[in-house]
Amino acid sequence: MTKTVSIRMDEALLRALDAQGGKRARSEVLREAVEVWLAQKRLSAKVERHREGYGRWPEQVDEFGALHAAQAWPFASGKRGRRG
Repeated sequence: MTKTVSIRMDEALLRALDAQGGKRARSEVLREAVEVWLAQKRLSAKVERHREGYGRWPEQVDEFGALHAAQAWPFASGKRGRRG
């Protein structure tokens, strides 16, 4: 269900909206803009929670050493073997 809302907008912003919106209705463009804004807010909140978590329990120096070694390319050390 949709609901009609009235918003106030600066004339220059409205002109830019109309110019960039193409054949899309204003309401469609504004709905998309709000959806993108809300998604960005959710992502920012997640990033902040991760930042806080790593602040409370920081990564240890050797925590991922074995994983990084397992993911290294065979020739990353500069030693090349025979191909063929």
